[in-house]
Amino acid sequence: MSVFSFNILFPGQNNGVVPRIGHLFSKTDTLATISAAGYLDTYIKSQGFVITANDAVIARGTDGTQWYKPVFTNGSCQLTVLP
Repeated sequence: MSVFSFNILFPGQNNGVVPRIGHLFSKTDTLATISAAGYLDTYIKSQGFVITANDAVIARGTDGTQWYKPVFTNGSCQLTVLP
């Protein structure tokens, strides 16, 4: 896993904003890797980020950009492509 940057908290945005939009950038991983189950788990915990099922994430990988929604299974986060 090589998350270069991730941010979901921006100035002027509070917990009442739904959906929040997270920005994820990886210099070395493809979108398939980024969307794998558990990809963000360790990073989220180590950085203290809270992501909810109400959020949306736009990710940039080595092969493009994609919008995702987080899906949680057994405490693990997986980014699934937004339709």
